[in-house]
Amino acid sequence: MTLEFPQDKSPIVIIGDIIEKLKELKDENVKVDTIITSPPYWRQRDYGVNGQIGTEETPEKYIEKILKVADGLREILNDRGSYFLNIGDKYIDKDLQMIPFKIAMLMQLRGWILRNVIVWYKPNHMPSSLKDRLNVVWEPIFFFVKDTGKYYTPKYYVDLDEIRIEHKNGNINGEGKKIISVEEFEKLNLPKKPNGKNTYNGKFAKIDKKNLGASPGARKSVNGEYWSLQRKYEINDELKKDIITYLREKRKEKGITPNEIDELFKYKDTAGHWFRLDRGGSLPIPEDWKKLKLILDLNDKYDKIMTEQHYVLQTVAAHPNGKNPGDIWEIPLEKLKESHFAIFPTELPKRIIKASCPTNGIVLDPFAGSGTTGKVVR
Repeated sequence: MTLEFPQDKSPIVIIGDIIEKLKELKDENVKVDTIITSPPYWRQRDYGVNGQIGTEETPEKYIEKILKVADGLREILNDRGSYFLNIGDKYIDKDLQMIPFKIAMLMQLRGWILRNVIVWYKPNHMPSSLKDRLNVVWEPIFFFVKDTGKYYTPKYYVDLDEIRIEHKNGNINGEGKKIISVEEFEKLNLPKKPNGKNTYNGKFAKIDKKNLGASPGARKSVNGEYWSLQRKYEINDELKKDIITYLREKRKEKGITPNEIDELFKYKDTAGHWFRLDRGGSLPIPEDWKKLKLILDLNDKYDKIMTEQHYVLQTVAAHPNGKNPGDIWEIPLEKLKESHFAIFPTELPKRIIKASCPTNGIVLDPFAGSGTTGKVVR
């Protein structure tokens, strides 16, 4: 099979056994950016196809099949991609099998990192005549990314600004970030950082700072506002790579080791990070850059980027683009004229695509069903 992706937004429909088709996609070196899917649930319905997923004898055999699919999906997912899996549960002799969560836990052992369990609450859920337990009105959506196998969290694409919820009072942070120059700061004699003294007498006063958590009220009450000295220029991944590559070349020319540089700086296990091209790499602070420049005989190419600074007002404030939507999504079920009872509501893939797929990216739904994901992508 040879795939040629269209220049327009027409979806490609591939029909066949999912395991085999994923192998073919891998052989074609196909890479996708976002995977959104909901496989047939175990023992929910019969689609009349031999070997179909969902009719296995036991939950364990079903789980193994879903994991095998996940293995194939991991092979064709971009390293910066994400996988959103919606899957329902099943009762056996009144005992909830916990199938979705067993799958999620086993996926964590097979090269996946679980970032969220999103609760899809269905406000127009089907009524129930049950008398001995509560009606199930939600399903999980697991947000996975690929595990690099290294000690750091993989860098994946996500743009929460696309799905933020507008503040009730509008843009409460309309003034934007407050910045002043180093010269202005010195004239105004403003506080550089919290002085550690707690002059606040409110409900958070007796709480140890390390236990304040993420509460904006707590952190602002105790820490107040202060100015932080930061680099003036934003250094993206590509520029960071260029700078570190240059440092590696100059270090090699000088024949000096990171340990020897640490000794000169009176550091321990610090300089080595300045020469790493993986996610463990970091850049020297401006003061260290100036010293490193003399040691490695660096030119002036990156001086402005690495050394120019300004002060930024640090305060606990609401995000100017709205609040994080959280992990409980209230999305009603949608009706379909055809006899298909398990369709995605269009809002579900729409929200995921907006947040997780880059411009001109590729979205895959390996269990296309009624085609809602393809419709939303188009």
